[in-house]
Amino acid sequence: MRIRQCCAVVALAALSAPAAAQTAAPSTGAVTLYGVLDLSMTGTHRDEEGSSLALQSGVQSGSRWGLRGHEDLGGGWRARFQLESGVVANTGRSAQGSRLFGRAAWLGIDSPLGDLRLGRQTSVSSAVLADFDPFLASYLVTGAQTSLQPFNANRNDNTLAYWTPSAGGWRAGVDYSFDQNEPRAGSATRSKVMSAALVHEGAAHAVTLTVERADWGPGSPHDLGMQAADGSAKPYAVSLAARGKIDDLTLYGAWSLMRHGSTVPAIQWPGQSVYYPGSTVHGVMLGGAWRVGAGSVLASWQASLPRDGGALARQDATHNQQVLSVGYAHDLSRRTNVYAVLGHMIGAWHDAGWRETQYAVGLRHRY
Repeated sequence: MRIRQCCAVVALAALSAPAAAQTAAPSTGAVTLYGVLDLSMTGTHRDEEGSSLALQSGVQSGSRWGLRGHEDLGGGWRARFQLESGVVANTGRSAQGSRLFGRAAWLGIDSPLGDLRLGRQTSVSSAVLADFDPFLASYLVTGAQTSLQPFNANRNDNTLAYWTPSAGGWRAGVDYSFDQNEPRAGSATRSKVMSAALVHEGAAHAVTLTVERADWGPGSPHDLGMQAADGSAKPYAVSLAARGKIDDLTLYGAWSLMRHGSTVPAIQWPGQSVYYPGSTVHGVMLGGAWRVGAGSVLASWQASLPRDGGALARQDATHNQQVLSVGYAHDLSRRTNVYAVLGHMIGAWHDAGWRETQYAVGLRHRY
């Protein structure tokens, strides 16, 4: 049934483009079919559990297909949309909980007054932060999202988002999710998420300040998770990140303060927790990407630093965790590349002696 739905959407887009051109000649627009396929051999090693090897989808970039388009409305105004479906390429199944368009489904207006979008979309905070990491908040545990939880892609339902026009290199964005569509027991209160970002971009540098906050509805799975951690609070995070380019070398640095828990609790990295009411965790990352011919050498150090107090102190989970990462990506063509990454985790919040190593060798194609 899902395959027939996907085929119907693609066929409708292909057939509607010429029809729209005939019936609305004054307007100009375009619809693009695009996608990414990313597959790799990945391995994990823990001292107490041994090693494992598997074929995995989406290590560098989440495998996907999508449709995006726009229509020129005149006077610098455009209608825009995006429908994007995640794919688990090694099995052919849909990602994001088997949603048809789990990665994005939004409609908006782009104008001299800014960019307005309505629908399911990535939060402005996490969308910005991915560009401030040499591993682009991806590549298993090597990406900054491991220690700096706000770097995880936070895709929210029922979201209204707005970006200002750029002025002197400055722009700002804000979004608000009215309802996360979570099941909730005995309450009509919905789970809500908001974020905001301030960005300055120059010719060879960029800096951003972001904030993200979640309000889990009573009885929702995340509210129950907070209660199981012996508390109830509204998690939030503040992040500051910068990058600078010197010839072929780009340097990155980032810091996050995370309070009460992760604002993206669906994603939990090894050796950590996502619910920690009353506790604060600091995340830091330093890294670089060096362009060498058709390839890029990647490296970073990151750490998550739980502070005393709250749920983590009661659980004796205040040990620091570090991640040392190296990688290489090589372009075979404009659309196809190979990559290899390795990340070594030192310590877990609950066990200072814990260790884990993850690695991958993969192939990615974009169309």
